[in-house]
Amino acid sequence: MDASNATSQFERLAAYLAGPSSYGRDRDLETILEKLEYLPPGAAEPRQTRNRIALLQAAARFSDVFQLASRDAPGVSFFGADISAAGVDSTFAHQARSSASGAGLSLRQAFESCVGEGVEYLSQFETALDRLRGGAIEDGLAAFDPASRAVLAEFMRLSAHGVVDWIDATQLSSGRSVPFPADLCLRRTPERSALAPPFSLSSGCAAGPSFEAAALHGMLELIERDAASLWWRGGIRGRLVVLEGQAVAAAAALVAQARRGVTTRMTWLLDITTDMDVPCIVAMSCRADGRGFACGLAARPSVEHAVGSALMEMCQMELAYAVVEQKRQEGGDAALNEYDHRHVARSTLIDAASCELLHPVAPGRSVSELGPDTPARQLDALVGRLSARGIETFAIDLTRPIFGISVVRVAAPALQMEPSEVASERLLSARRRTGGGDAYTRGISLL
Repeated sequence: MDASNATSQFERLAAYLAGPSSYGRDRDLETILEKLEYLPPGAAEPRQTRNRIALLQAAARFSDVFQLASRDAPGVSFFGADISAAGVDSTFAHQARSSASGAGLSLRQAFESCVGEGVEYLSQFETALDRLRGGAIEDGLAAFDPASRAVLAEFMRLSAHGVVDWIDATQLSSGRSVPFPADLCLRRTPERSALAPPFSLSSGCAAGPSFEAAALHGMLELIERDAASLWWRGGIRGRLVVLEGQAVAAAAALVAQARRGVTTRMTWLLDITTDMDVPCIVAMSCRADGRGFACGLAARPSVEHAVGSALMEMCQMELAYAVVEQKRQEGGDAALNEYDHRHVARSTLIDAASCELLHPVAPGRSVSELGPDTPARQLDALVGRLSARGIETFAIDLTRPIFGISVVRVAAPALQMEPSEVASERLLSARRRTGGGDAYTRGISLL
């Protein structure tokens, strides 16, 4: 199916799920919706159905949406999408197209993950609806706590101007409004930017069925990236994921379902939970010769959920390697972009058999999991836990009317971003204690 037919089909699917068609039943559309677990409609709450309709409508706005398959994980469903910012604001008509992807043990999980990632990315582009105001850097930073202010000041040193644009943010621990540098939040045209962010703008930005769900996901990603940086670049060794509890049993079952008997790779887990005391897991795999290193990272309210999410991310990286290799065969090295070259370096230069950083150095330890609860309560608990450790968090609502799907950027300046050109005190301190991770990784990028 070509791209235009795919997007128009998502429009029909959204309309069909929204209500009865004047043309009667459409068995073809129903079959697709059943595969996505969106039918029967009575099985979902009205709010959940509205979110599913919004996801289908968002997919219709993408340039293309397609399924992928992995030879290493045939039991995992994958979706990919080509996306363009021109559909959000004509200002970005010349912006290069980007891509989104998602994975899951069901078509629904993979589809929602992929579309959510696409909506999250497109919602980061500045629009005329964003309410910005100009102000001096020094005045804006005065609103922040000392730890956040120190890191933001380091970021803003890159600015070519003393007066920059600010966007409203909410300090989550207090609820008060603070100005946040727009250039550290929004994807902007060069003419409107005062600086290029020294980190990936995707970190800490998430889409979800509600503001609280999106903010929770974004905050967990920041905790995950901080842990990843302290491990990979800071050289702090990980711990065993112990056999006690449900996490390892769930992981073994998930890997068996994903691999379906395929034995091209070996898979293992590492606990890289930090002093934030939020479960953070890295799932890794390699070929029998130790090459082809792939990994996935996740911080989640529980160890079991972190393990599951990390394994799905790992499977996506495995598939990315296959996609890069296909591009290379068809167009040579000239066909590869910066991210493709990072994949090539990671998969060919890291030897999992000899790289000690990939293996545990100590027994596992207990962590304070967040109990099953609503996203709002889990978010409150997480905000309180970080604030008690001197980490203040801030949220910027980037929900766009064009999608109607909640998107929130969460910032925790005192946590270490990954990847990032700026090293926080957390990373510098880790390097002083261990000598750094480059001794193990030779400076090869993790992401």
